[in-house]
Amino acid sequence: MTYNVENVEVPELPPGTVLRFAVSEWRYGRGPVPGEPFDLLITHVRTSSARSYGGQWVWADGHHVDCRPDHPPCQQALVSVAAVRRAAVGGHAGVQPPPAEQVVVDGAAARR
Repeated sequence: MTYNVENVEVPELPPGTVLRFAVSEWRYGRGPVPGEPFDLLITHVRTSSARSYGGQWVWADGHHVDCRPDHPPCQQALVSVAAVRRAAVGGHAGVQPPPAEQVVVDGAAARR
């Protein structure tokens, strides 16, 4: 594997983008269950981190899609640059619109 490659282009994803990553599209993380696909409500893609992973992987921060995003990001994962690129052009099957605002009522989430 080549490390510290130059000029890796990783598109920015707008905060609120929801991605579903297949098992093969992520490696390490804080929050997702190892060996399972997971959804991430993107808050930030650390585009410059791709240089350290041969241009193939990038760190993404975000939230579980069911949590309230009024706190710092609670999930983080090393994800495939290819999946981020597909999402940026709308070709990723897992891309969903940002979720409706949720309000917790008596322990149950209700959409507004």
